Amino acid sequence: MMNNSTTRRWLERMLQRYLLPSLALVYVISAFFPQFGIWLRTQSITGGKDFGFGHINAVNLLLAGLLFNTGLAVPLKELLCLTRHPKLVALGLSIRITSSLIIILLAMMGGLLFSGTVWNSILLGLILIAVMPVANSSAGWTHHSDANVGLSMWLILSSVLLSPLLVPGLLDLSSQFVSAEIVEDYRRMAGGYAGSFVMMWVIIPAVLGVLFRTVFIKTYGPKLKLTVKVMTSLFLLILNYINGSVSLPSLLNGKQNGLILLVGFSASVSCGLLFAAAGLVSKICRLTKRDRLAVMYSTAMSNTGVALVLATTVSPELVVVHLMVIFYTLIQHIIAGVIDELVVIGTKNKPHSLNKPCTMTNQPVLNDLEDRPTTQTGSQAATYEGEVITSKGSM
Repeated sequence: MMNNSTTRRWLERMLQRYLLPSLALVYVISAFFPQFGIWLRTQSITGGKDFGFGHINAVNLLLAGLLFNTGLAVPLKELLCLTRHPKLVALGLSIRITSSLIIILLAMMGGLLFSGTVWNSILLGLILIAVMPVANSSAGWTHHSDANVGLSMWLILSSVLLSPLLVPGLLDLSSQFVSAEIVEDYRRMAGGYAGSFVMMWVIIPAVLGVLFRTVFIKTYGPKLKLTVKVMTSLFLLILNYINGSVSLPSLLNGKQNGLILLVGFSASVSCGLLFAAAGLVSKICRLTKRDRLAVMYSTAMSNTGVALVLATTVSPELVVVHLMVIFYTLIQHIIAGVIDELVVIGTKNKPHSLNKPCTMTNQPVLNDLEDRPTTQTGSQAATYEGEVITSKGSM
C-alpha cells in the first residue's frame, strides 16, 4: 500500500513538473513534423451532421475530452456550497469581465499608434484570449496559493456557461473599432464560437463530467485522480500538436525572428497587465487576500485550448493569432508560478492553520515546498473531497 502510494505521488510530481516543458517540446515537434497533425485534422467521422453533432474530428473530440475531465474533477457539493455566496461570484465574474474590457481598450488604443497586417493579427489574438472563458488550471493555482478554490471553480463554470453570449458579443463589439480589412476575421471568430460548436464541444462535455461524477463515482480516489490526470495530459499534448502543425512550420524559414519576439513580448505584456488589472480592481473592491488571489488567477488565465482550436479551425491562415495563443499559454503559467512562489515566500514564516474559516471550502493545503508542483497547464482542474490537491490544472 505504501509503495503504491509513493509511486503514485512520484508519478503525479513527474507529470506536473514536466508537463509544461513537454508542451513546449510538442510545439517544436509540430513545427518540424507537421504531417501527422495535419492528417488528423482532415479526418472526420461521417454521419455527424445527420445526428446533429456537426463536424466530428480529432480536434473536437480531444477538446470535448478535456472539458469532460474538467467536469469530472468538480465535486458537486463544493459548487452547491457557493449558493450561500452569490454576490461574491457575481463580483468575481464582474472583475473578470472588467479586466478583460480594460485589456481590450488598451489594445484598441494601441491600434491608434500602430497599423498593418501583423498588428491587426496581434490585436485580434489579444482580444480573442481576453474574451475566452476562465482556464481550468486557475483552480489548481488558486489552491496552491491557499486562496478561495470554491470561488475559482464557480468562475470557471459560470464563464463557460456565459461564453456563448460573452465571446461572440465582445468580438462583435471589438470589430466596430478595428480596421476594415480585419473586421471579417472578427466576425468569423464570433460566428465560429457561437451556436453548436460551444454547446456541443465545450458546455455539454463539462456538464456531463459533473453529472457523471455525481451519479456514478462515489469515491474520487487517488488512482482515478491519477488516471484522469494522465488522460488529460495526453489529450492536451496531442491537441496542441495538431493545432501547432497548422502554423508553426511556416516559422522555420529563418525570417520570422522579429515576429516571434514581437508576439512573445505582446503576450507577456498583456498577461502581466491582466494579472495587475485583476489585482487592482479586486483591491478597490476590498476583497480579502484569498478572494483576490482567486480572482487574479481566474481573470488572467484564459482557456487557450478553446482559443487555439477556434483560431486554427476558423482562420487557419492567421498564423500570428495562433502564435499569440501559443505564447500566452506558456506565459500565463509562468507568471502564475511566480505569484504562487511569492505567496509561499510571504507566508513561510507564519503558522499555517488547516482549519481556518473559508468562504467556500476548507480543504487541506499543501505546505511542504518539496511537494508543491512546479507548473501545469491545459485543462487539468483541481480535485477535492478530502484529498490534498496537487494539480495546477487548462488552458
